[in-house]
Amino acid sequence: MLQKYIHDIVISMKNKKQRLSSKLLIMLVALELIAVSLNMFFEPHSIAAGGATGIAILLQAGWKIPTFISVLVINIVMLVLAYLHLDRQTTIKLALGSFLLPLMLFITPVINLIPNNRVISIIVGSIIFGIGLAILYALNMSSGGTTVPPMIIHKNFGIEKYISLFIIDALVCLGNLALGDLISFSLAVMSVGISSLSIKGFTFFRKRIAQ
Repeated sequence: MLQKYIHDIVISMKNKKQRLSSKLLIMLVALELIAVSLNMFFEPHSIAAGGATGIAILLQAGWKIPTFISVLVINIVMLVLAYLHLDRQTTIKLALGSFLLPLMLFITPVINLIPNNRVISIIVGSIIFGIGLAILYALNMSSGGTTVPPMIIHKNFGIEKYISLFIIDALVCLGNLALGDLISFSLAVMSVGISSLSIKGFTFFRKRIAQ
């Protein structure tokens, strides 16, 4: 009996380890999709479509600060806020993506894959970005950044997270007017919409496959 009990525990630990390894691998794929969308489709055209990554692209366009550095700094600040205002489990989940995304941005080369057509580049990049986020949502994980303030605002004031996140993304999109032009702003707004549709489409497809 004791031998069987120990055997069951060992098998259970192995299964948990395998599930954790698989989840981490899928998370890395999702973060790399986000990094590819930013470094190969958004940054080459200086289009900031919301979030910490959008702020990083604005800083890169205006002051030549590498995006991975800006994202890392923003994520660390957001992690401190999460530690102060949110529960420990949420902060731990945020921490993993907060440090892995800047790493992915660092190791992923900045290449303009579609140099002659900004519109097509942003459409493709937005779809890839949305799929990456959808995978993270499916794993119940996050890349950190500006997802933190809506959580804190929701906890303290009851305001729905999507409202706060929409306002933050809108402000970042407006930054395209300051450092770019009206076309850049329009492309940023279009990107937010396409990414949202991409997230919904991927989520719907995943649920249909799971049935």
